[in-house]
Amino acid sequence: MCGIGGVWLRAGAAVEASDLSGTLNRMNKRLEHRGPDEQGTWLDPQVGIGLCHARLAILDLSPTGHQPMLSADGRLAITYNGEIYNCSELRSTLEAHGSRFRGTSDTEVLLEAYRLYGTDVLRHLRGMFAFALFDREEGILFCARDRIGKKPFLYAVTSGGFVFGSEIPAVLAVPGCDTSLDHAALAALLLRNVRHIPDPWTAYRGLRRLRPGHAMIVRAGRIARVWRYWTPDAAPRPIAPAELRDALEESVRLRMVADVPVGALLSGGVDSSAVVGLMRQLSPAPIRTYALGFDRHDEDLRRARVMADRLGCQHREFYFEPTRQLAVFRKMLATYGEPIMLLPLIHTHELCRAVSDDGIKVVLTGNGADELFCGYTGNLRTARFSTWLARLGPLAVGARIVPPSLRGHSMAVLASRPGERKAALYRAAERRGWNRVIAPDVGRTLHNAVAEEAAYWGQFAATSPYIDESNLVALMFENAHSVTIAGDLPGMMASVEVRAPFLDQEVVSLALAVHYREKVPDFKKPERLKQILKTAVTDLVPDHLLYAPKRGFGFGIQERDVLAGPWREIGDELFDEPDDADGLFVSREVKRLWASHGTRMGRPSEEVAKHFAVQFWLRERRTAELRV
Repeated sequence: MCGIGGVWLRAGAAVEASDLSGTLNRMNKRLEHRGPDEQGTWLDPQVGIGLCHARLAILDLSPTGHQPMLSADGRLAITYNGEIYNCSELRSTLEAHGSRFRGTSDTEVLLEAYRLYGTDVLRHLRGMFAFALFDREEGILFCARDRIGKKPFLYAVTSGGFVFGSEIPAVLAVPGCDTSLDHAALAALLLRNVRHIPDPWTAYRGLRRLRPGHAMIVRAGRIARVWRYWTPDAAPRPIAPAELRDALEESVRLRMVADVPVGALLSGGVDSSAVVGLMRQLSPAPIRTYALGFDRHDEDLRRARVMADRLGCQHREFYFEPTRQLAVFRKMLATYGEPIMLLPLIHTHELCRAVSDDGIKVVLTGNGADELFCGYTGNLRTARFSTWLARLGPLAVGARIVPPSLRGHSMAVLASRPGERKAALYRAAERRGWNRVIAPDVGRTLHNAVAEEAAYWGQFAATSPYIDESNLVALMFENAHSVTIAGDLPGMMASVEVRAPFLDQEVVSLALAVHYREKVPDFKKPERLKQILKTAVTDLVPDHLLYAPKRGFGFGIQERDVLAGPWREIGDELFDEPDDADGLFVSREVKRLWASHGTRMGRPSEEVAKHFAVQFWLRERRTAELRV
């Protein structure tokens, strides 16, 4: 697990080797938290290309794991972030084809696999990754991101060439990027369930993210091609709980492979409890587990204690500290480089900091299970709506025939084609999310980035029930803040690698194939949500926890209480003279929104919280500009 970056200058962009080296070192400095063990650079001033790498050593701790890594013949150079979980099998295949290895790192396996398969290598990788590989012979920089997007890849095309990195601040260390605010991206953050700016956009017009499951070819400092190499297959087939259990066991086993100690984040919920239970079966030593709650009486902590005692874990728990958490929030926004709002990200970082202090570099989590197996209470209503919709088929038109209890899904879904139904919800949400706070002249021309991305991913579930389309969109981008971003940002800030067994590509494929009625067998019983998963792990988690009411990580620490209490003073400062984001917002309406928070006529806390994050980030950004 590491930080990566690089630059490829366009032809004619004169640069001295020392200048390019200095640029790469500046990028590495901003990525040091992702890889404090070692920093490295490689450059070819004649070609005008350079790669940098900040290493968190997990596999092959010796110098043979150093990056950027060159192939023995000097043809290939790579900077790579992630883990290839089928590294051992892939290595054996490559050795049978004549490859010889100098060390034991998966980085070298990836280099040699590219030599054999070319860009088709992506079909052979099982893991989480983001990398850039320079092929001197072909004259290309091959960039890719894993299927679910567990590892980030940001890039910019400037007048000087192509720049990429693991985080926004690293890319901005290279002069020339257009850093004017992207109004559509910031406005997207305000709609419905979104808590982050969705890929491929960022808060800046000149920066973009490579989508999950996508790859890119760069030639001479210019993007030559971008393509999707993976398509989520939502075609249903019968899946037995035993098949799912086998896949989970293998996924956990693969993620426990490391040359450093491995721990786990334990909330006491079904997902993390099942993961720790499987870890305990595979480990001769007790598992180190970590939990966080509001105070020692928090129900999350009580459940976590029960599981830790049951499994004989070396367990530690931590409590919410409002003042410290605000400082973490400030650091998080600076590291992420743009607004994001989700308190559990702060909680996860606090746990990862404790993990790091204990000398552990790797933790496993239960991220992704709710999206894959319908774990949210809202899935009850969506499943019922999907069943109703399927029964009526083409007759499902007109609000008069929609049962009153289901009309919350709106006419937007009914009036839209399969594959575009979730996108329609986000188009309908503009009126609520952008009402009054977005400047009218801007709003008239603002494109809906969230709806666009929902339609992009929704198309792959166009032949599926609506709930499957909705959940696929949630998995691939809508809930990224609590799935993939949560598996990277808070851990990397503390120099800890987070691994998510439920996001293994084989587990994902199985989950997408499971019919939703196997996940939601009873529309009136929330305790039966994720039923096929609960059946698969019934021996690992006691029934009183397996069927306990859904809480979610950090449930005892609510945004409305934090914003109205310990963070109220900083909120009053931020919204006294709110930043209009270069004309995007109507400042007086943003101020009014904050003033009405907590009143009967006020807007929902989650909406206010997102504005709080935007205003906090804008203030920090302006302050940084003044320092320069």
